[in-house]
Amino acid sequence: MILPIAKNVIFPQWFAGIGVTMLLIHMGLMGGWASPTLARLAASDSPIPLDPDQASWVASLVNFSRFFGGILGAVTTNFFGSKKSILVTCVPILVGWLTVVFADAVEWLYISRLSSGLGLGMAFSTFPLYIGEVSIPGIRGALISLATVGAPFGQVIASVCGSYLTISEAASIYLALALSLTMLFFWLPESPHHLVKIGKDDAAKKSIDWYRHGRGVDEELTAVQNFVAANAAQSFTDKLREFKTRPVRKATFQIMALFTFTQISGLNIIMFFMETILLRAKFTLVNPALIVIYVNICSTVAAAASIFLIDRCGRRFLLILSSAGTTISMVGLMMHFFLMDAGRDMTNLQWLPMTSVFIFMISFFMGLFPVPNAVLSETFPANIKCIAACIAILTGAVMSFVSAKTYQPIVDALGDAYVFLIYAILSVIVIPYTLFIMPETKGKSLQQIQDELMKK
Repeated sequence: MILPIAKNVIFPQWFAGIGVTMLLIHMGLMGGWASPTLARLAASDSPIPLDPDQASWVASLVNFSRFFGGILGAVTTNFFGSKKSILVTCVPILVGWLTVVFADAVEWLYISRLSSGLGLGMAFSTFPLYIGEVSIPGIRGALISLATVGAPFGQVIASVCGSYLTISEAASIYLALALSLTMLFFWLPESPHHLVKIGKDDAAKKSIDWYRHGRGVDEELTAVQNFVAANAAQSFTDKLREFKTRPVRKATFQIMALFTFTQISGLNIIMFFMETILLRAKFTLVNPALIVIYVNICSTVAAAASIFLIDRCGRRFLLILSSAGTTISMVGLMMHFFLMDAGRDMTNLQWLPMTSVFIFMISFFMGLFPVPNAVLSETFPANIKCIAACIAILTGAVMSFVSAKTYQPIVDALGDAYVFLIYAILSVIVIPYTLFIMPETKGKSLQQIQDELMKK
């Protein structure tokens, strides 16, 4: 929404924030599901025996279909509105978990991950617009921050359930959460922006009345009508034409670079194969499944801390610090496997792989996770921000699929140590990019940011 209003009327908007947080919890469940599940499926008593290549496909297919989900989410949002699009997003999420509940062959896991990935891509395309349309400016940042913590919290749930329940039992819990999410969004009113767009001004007024608890309804309706009318005056072709201007073109390159760095830093291999990596590292100090749980708890705390740090420390500092942490963690894993390959007794160095995965996940969720999304929201004009977000989503989907799918083939060809060497090199590239190319966006207007992009 557009106009600010008194604090005592924001309570209904927290239902929207809770709903979006539940949606992002499922993003975390999809990512966190892989680590304990693939380790269990690779064991000798696996209920669905998988070879390494099949495990690689199970891990990576979620990112393959995420690309198409990003496109589908943008299309459904345009035609059905942001709230109904989230309801549509719930369908592939429900199908994904339902398929796992009854899976008795690897092909069903493939179907599940494809369906879940479709929902993942759609979620990225829909939830920011919904929050932007139903919340007042004074609470919008808090709602988005709340939602951001949902993903790592979902990973905690997945690591706990995946470690102590059967695959089917854990999926049943996730299915129940998805049903709760669906029922909540059936109940929530549609975004007033979409209702005005399709000519249902009376319904839009009722929606504003609900989200604003009856305060400032007429003023807000007028503001929404003016906003929608101004946006409708510019065609899609006109919006695309703006990407030819130098500052927008540079901003697009920057966003594609940031979302690429997010995926090639090693996130997918650590998140999907964390327990498997610890087992391959011959880590026996603690049950590796427990380490996965503790790491994901720390990731949630780091994501929550980033809410406060991103505005205090600035985007560039946080990104450099995060990249330094992920690089150090990759170097630690590389050294551990190099020493193992050299035949060294690693009994007294078992802390190294454990410490490395802790450092990686904390560092990632403190900087590489929140900064690209913050920069995306700050560097583009409102009229083309949705197109820019779609480009970012598709870039992330392609790079995440490549990262996840190439892990096992590179391990087979070069060994574990060289995999982590490659990711250490890719991760450290973020530091010079941030120092010499990326402008600081903290506390700056859109015009100031675009002026800096022109100078770079």
